Amino acid sequence: MSSEISVIAVIGGGIMGHGIAQVSALAGCQVRMVDVSEDFLKGGVEKIKWSLGKLAEKKAISESVETVANRIATTTNLADAVKDIDYMIEAVPENIDLKMKTFAEADKNAPPDAILATNTSGLSVTMISEATKRPSKVVGMHWMNPPQMMPLIEVINGKHTSDETLKTTVDLCQRLGKQPVVARKDIWFFLAARSEMGWDTEANLMWLRGEAKVEEIDAMARYKLNLPMGPFELADLTGAVDIMKGAYTSIDKILTKNPDFEPDPVRLYILKRVAELISIPRSEEGKSGMKTGEGYYKYPGPGKYARPEISKELAEKVAPIEILASAVNTASRCVTEGVGSIEDTDKCFKLAFGWPKGVFEFADEFGIHNIVNTLREKKARVPDWQKSFYEPDRLLLRMVEDGKIGKIVGQGFYKY
Repeated sequence: MSSEISVIAVIGGGIMGHGIAQVSALAGCQVRMVDVSEDFLKGGVEKIKWSLGKLAEKKAISESVETVANRIATTTNLADAVKDIDYMIEAVPENIDLKMKTFAEADKNAPPDAILATNTSGLSVTMISEATKRPSKVVGMHWMNPPQMMPLIEVINGKHTSDETLKTTVDLCQRLGKQPVVARKDIWFFLAARSEMGWDTEANLMWLRGEAKVEEIDAMARYKLNLPMGPFELADLTGAVDIMKGAYTSIDKILTKNPDFEPDPVRLYILKRVAELISIPRSEEGKSGMKTGEGYYKYPGPGKYARPEISKELAEKVAPIEILASAVNTASRCVTEGVGSIEDTDKCFKLAFGWPKGVFEFADEFGIHNIVNTLREKKARVPDWQKSFYEPDRLLLRMVEDGKIGKIVGQGFYKY
C-alpha cells in the first residue's frame, strides 16, 4: 500500500534525482538522497531549496521551505541510505551495467519488503530486476523531465513485477500528485517514448532525405499543430542525441539476455540507422543541444536556454500529415503490441509531450484513410532501407476496412 510508504531513497541527485526527491518530500515522505560526491549532493539540495522557494513565493506550498527540505537527508553511502526504506527510486545515468550494479547493492542492504524502482527511460526493467533476489519487487517508474513540473509518470511492468508491486507504485504516483500510465510490457522505450518515436523518426528521415529543413518541420509543429515545440527543438532541450547514443550502445547487450525487449525488427533497424547517421555523429561533435550550447539550434551558452526564433511562414513548407502519419502508425503499433491502451497512449502525448490533443485524436481529425494513404505514398518513394518503416499497422488497416476512419463518419479511435 502506498500509504505505508514513508521512507524513500532516491539514488542520484542530478537533474532527475533532485526533482524526484523534492516531490517525495513535498508529499510528506522522509527522503534519503544519494550521489557519488558531497559536491553533487550539495548542488542537488541547493536546487531543491531554490525550487521550493519559487513555489513558496507563489503560495503553491503550505509548508515552509525549511520544513520540506529538512525531510531530505543526503549521503554518499548507498547501503546506509537504503537500510530502513520502504521504497527506492533509482535515477543514475542510462547505463545498464551501472543500473544493475546499483540494484544489486540496494538489494543486499534494503529491507526485504522494500520496492526498488528504476527511472530508466528506455533500458530493460526485467534485466535490471534480475540483478536482485527480489525481481517481483522491481518496477519501472519513469518520471518526465523536470519531475517537479511534469504531471505524468510512466509505470513499467517488468516480466517479474508482481501485481502488488505495480499497484503500490501506481498508488504512490497518485499520492505524489502525479498521473500514472502503465506500460504493460517491458519493451524498448516503453509506452510514452515508444509511441512518440514515429514522430521524431519521421522528422529525422525527412531531414535526411532533404525533403524539409529543421526550421520548417519545427515551424509546422508550432504553428499548424500548436505543439509547444517541434521535434528538433525538443531534441535539443532533452539532449535526445545523447539518449539515443546511449540506447544504441546498450540495446544489443540487452537483447542478448532479453530478446523480447524489442520484438519489432523494423523499429530496431530504423532506430539503429538513425542513431548511426544522426545521433552518434552529433553527440560526438558536442552538438547535444541546449546543455552543450549547440544542437540543431545555437544557444547563449552551455546549459543556457533561449527559445529558437522560427518564422511562422516556414510552417507552410511542410504538410502536418507528412509527419503525423508515421507518428500515428508507430503509436498504433504500441496498441497492437499490447504495450498500452488508446487512451493511455493519448494521455502520454498530452501530459508527457504537451500536445494539445493525443496522436489518435489528431488521426481522427485528419482521417485514418488519409493516414494510411500517406504511409503508402511514402513507402513507394523512399530509399529501400526505409520502406518497411512505412508499412501501415494492421489496426489502421482494419479500421479503414471497417469504415471507422475518424470524425468525418463519427467513429475512429473514438466515437463522436
